[in-house]
Amino acid sequence: TYAMIPTNVKDVIRDFVFGMEDGLVSNLGLVLGVYVGGGDAFTIILAGFASMFTGALSMSEGSYLESKSQREVYEHEIEATREELNKNPRKCYMEMRSSLVKEGLTKHEVDHLLKKSSRYKHPEFVCNYMVQKKVGISKEKLEVPLKNAIAMFFSFLVGSAFPILPFLVSKLNSLELWPAAVISSVLTIAALFGVGLAKTSYTKLNWIKSGLEVVFIGLAAGVIGYFVGWLVGHLG
Repeated sequence: TYAMIPTNVKDVIRDFVFGMEDGLVSNLGLVLGVYVGGGDAFTIILAGFASMFTGALSMSEGSYLESKSQREVYEHEIEATREELNKNPRKCYMEMRSSLVKEGLTKHEVDHLLKKSSRYKHPEFVCNYMVQKKVGISKEKLEVPLKNAIAMFFSFLVGSAFPILPFLVSKLNSLELWPAAVISSVLTIAALFGVGLAKTSYTKLNWIKSGLEVVFIGLAAGVIGYFVGWLVGHLG
């Protein structure tokens, strides 16, 4: 069981961006493909909602298992390193000494640290240092599986809704479908640009470049879905 920790926007920004982007892109391609393939409003909406919920569940499960596996690997390494430290502390200290020398410290500086500082001789510090070197991430940076899964689930749902909404409005008001297809594309493009802007809160990239990058990726998926639907529709 993994305890939830206090979160802010930065804690879930990766899953938010990934979930929103995937929901927007996959559902835009789907609804446009079904539309150009000859599907009516009900078929388009049904396909969109089915994709929305199955995709959200699949993505959240994947995010949960990824985060859980990462934590389990780290915890296994901690246990193995603690056992090794108890069995052969000198070997562990020598490995740590060798690693610090490779990072640029002189042997004299390393010996000074390990001999003079109680912190560097503390078993917990040695254990954490060695595990971080093996796994490539510190314990503080580990993700919380349930938090990631929830963020992924709801962000995918929200992203998937944008391409469907215009067709839903069209169905409820008995309107033509082509304006819904246009509005769906425009809404999705605007949302994708917004996702690109959200990315800059942690990538620190240029906001225009980031927004356009996400938009072009989304448009590529929409174009592919459109032509697949067109092709299948003509084959039928």
